[in-house]
Formats: sequence, structure tokens, C-alpha cells
Amino acid sequence: MRNLSKKFTFIVLGRSGSGKGTQAHYILTRLGESSRHIETGRFLREIIEEPNPTTDIARRIMKEGRLFPGWFGAYTWLRQLIERGYAEFHLVVDGSPRRVNEAMLMDEVIEWHKRPAPLCIYVDVSEQEATRRLLGRGRNDDNAAAIRHRMAFFKEDMLPVVDYYKKKGSLIRVNGARPIEEVWHEIDAALKARLGTLWPSQSTQKKSSK
Repeated sequence: MRNLSKKFTFIVLGRSGSGKGTQAHYILTRLGESSRHIETGRFLREIIEEPNPTTDIARRIMKEGRLFPGWFGAYTWLRQLIERGYAEFHLVVDGSPRRVNEAMLMDEVIEWHKRPAPLCIYVDVSEQEATRRLLGRGRNDDNAAAIRHRMAFFKEDMLPVVDYYKKKGSLIRVNGARPIEEVWHEIDAALKARLGTLWPSQSTQKKSSK
């Protein structure tokens, strides 16, 4: 049986437009080939490309910027573990869990694999700043109504997830309103403080890439 006791799960949460995806990529780059990215938004967009009764409903939900059911979101990351064997790697989960019950399910699944409990990195930006960024990036699903729905469900459903991890003592909160590199340096320092030598330093990464 494989020993997964040193395989970490980093959950990166934040409002749509917070820059959480960018910070997830920084973490992945530091971890290198020993990591895998579970990107909820991208996986959802891929799934709904195939037309069927379920994806017809899902496309409407995405277009309107509403929150997917918890079971739908959980499917995106469970699929990576069950079908693609991602449990063997460090995991960087971007955009999930989106409800407290999904966070509890993820904890159960991670514990079942005998991996350390997830660490949640919350990239905190205001609703106003996140909205400004989304309107500026020009993606088709970034219309004003959809953005309003996303901001509403973040406050109602996802902030309780942040509180859930805070109560468990596994939350790292960073100010996402600053320049990207500054946000990353804060995350890097926090993970170093939390994980010690288990968190690869920049010099270690350079050595391993030679």
C-alpha cells in the first residue's frame, strides 16, 4: 500500500476574480511534477461541452453565474482521484469546495486516503475589486448579472467554507488586493512557516530542475 502521509492538499479559495487561479499556479510550479491541479471551473466547462439532459441544465447555471449543486462540484474532483489516480500527488484544488458539506466530504475522502488534512489558502479581495477585475477580463460568462450572482453565492455559501477551515485551524488568509508577486510571497512564507522543510524552498526547486 502506498504511503500518502506526506502528500498535501492545498485548497485555494476566493471570490471569482480574486486571482486564486494565478496563485494556484505558483504553488503548482513550486511543487513541480509531484503535484496535480484540480481546477473546478475549467473541469465544469469541459464537462458541459457534451450535450445531454444534465449538461443542458448545467450550461444554464454557468451562463447565469449561479452555484452548481454540491454533488456536481464534488464530481469534478472525485473524478480526478478515482479515474486519474491524482491521490498519489500533492493536490492544488482551485475553486472547491463551494459549500460546507462539500468541504466535509473532501475531508472524509482525504482522510480515507490517509493523507494530511487539507490546508485552505483564502485569497481575500473585496466584492468591488473582484467585480472590477472580472469586467475587465472580457470572458463571455463575465456579464454583469452573472457576476452579481457569483458574488452573492460566494457570500452566502463559500464564506462559511472559509470559516469552516478557520475553525479547524487550517486557514491561511492573504490580502489578494496587492500585486500578484506580493500575494505569492505571503503565501510562500505562510506555507514555509506551517510546513517547515516539507515545503520546498526556491533553491530546492532550482536544484531539482537541473
